[in-house]
Amino acid sequence: MPNTESNTPSQQTTLSKKLFAKGNLPLAIGAAILVAGSGLLGYSVGHRQGLTVVGYEADAEQLVEVVQKQKASLETLNKNLNLAVQERDVAVSNSNDLFTALNQAREDKVQAEGLGAIYREVLRQRGGLSLTIQNIGIKPLPDNAYEYQLDLVQVSPGKRSTSGTVEIRLIQGTEVLVVPMEDKNFNFQDYERLTGRWTMPKGFTPQFIEVRLTGGTSTPVTKRFSWGRGKPIESQSAFISEIPQAEANAQ
Repeated sequence: MPNTESNTPSQQTTLSKKLFAKGNLPLAIGAAILVAGSGLLGYSVGHRQGLTVVGYEADAEQLVEVVQKQKASLETLNKNLNLAVQERDVAVSNSNDLFTALNQAREDKVQAEGLGAIYREVLRQRGGLSLTIQNIGIKPLPDNAYEYQLDLVQVSPGKRSTSGTVEIRLIQGTEVLVVPMEDKNFNFQDYERLTGRWTMPKGFTPQFIEVRLTGGTSTPVTKRFSWGRGKPIESQSAFISEIPQAEANAQ
């Protein structure tokens, strides 16, 4: 009996330890799992952070390249903008100059017309001015073409109009060519300008150009001018091929 009683406390202690170990076993397993999970989580986070840093560097390089391209594009746009602004300023300045010149030309025209009216009135009071050829101008053009500009003038005391026909002749020795005119008729009161073009026959060089006016007065008006050739005009008309040839006419 004494031996039985003395062993009971030892057995109880051993039994208690087994029960404690058995009861805390899930906690120990859970702690182990927690530690292992923490380790895996730390590795995963560190690995991801490493990948994130590498990706960030690559994105940063691409971003720098994009920014540089945009910077170069902006510089080009700024240059184009500055050039456009300069061209606009030049255009505005030229437009202002043209506007000023146009206004000045209009004022000069009004002044000239006023002076012309005064002179005509003075001429009327002094008996007027009979129909006459004030001026004829000949401009050489490419392809052996020529342009004429004929100015006619008269001042009638009774302010009557005058009308008739014009004939332009080219004279070389005994040979005479009549210049074809689109409109050889005139009808005006004070002043009229007739213009047109013709093609000179090859090998024909006139010595004189003669203008005849008929119908305006009882006596035909004839004036002869010396032929002088100037420098051809650079700009070619699109209608030169349609200019009629001068035809020979017996004197």
